[in-house]
Formats: sequence, C-alpha cells, structure tokens
Amino acid sequence: MKISNATPNYINQTYTNQSKPAANRNLKSQTPLEETQTDSINLSSKTRDLQKISKALETEPSNRQQYVADIKQKVENNQYDINAESIANKMVGILVNELG
Repeated sequence: MKISNATPNYINQTYTNQSKPAANRNLKSQTPLEETQTDSINLSSKTRDLQKISKALETEPSNRQQYVADIKQKVENNQYDINAESIANKMVGILVNELG
C-alpha cells in the first residue's frame, strides 16, 4: 500500500466550501430587497359607485339652501307643479336598472 501526501483536488474544494461561514455562502442565494411588497384592494363597481355617491353627498352645493327655500315657498303657495309622468318614468328606469 502506497500512501501519498497529495489529496485529490475535489476533496480540497469540498472541504473549503464547508469551512466558509454560512453567511458568506448564502449571500448569492438571497434575493435583493429592491422589490417592496405592497398591499392592494379591489373594490366592486357597486362599492365604487357608493363611494362616489357618499362623496357627492358630503359636498353640498352652494345654492342648495336657496333652492330648498324656493320649493318650500312654491308648495305653500300651491304653485309647485309635479309632473307625474316624469316621476313614473324615473321610477321605472330605476327598477329596470336594478333588475338588470
């Protein structure tokens, strides 16, 4: 049996890789932190419509008080004209939209 001081090269490479600290070995496998994760939410169209309506209701027109006062005065003087056909058409339109 012959004993030699020369060890095969692959053994030396394996030993060298194992002796490096774990932090150094894992640097290449880590992903960069350039991409930041963000949360997102998808709202239904009805929810978006409700948000628009809510926002519109929060902002009252500047002449709203005058408009209401004029209608009150017309009602008191029996001058307020109600177009029943127009109201019925709007009601039917709303029902048709809701039922699809």
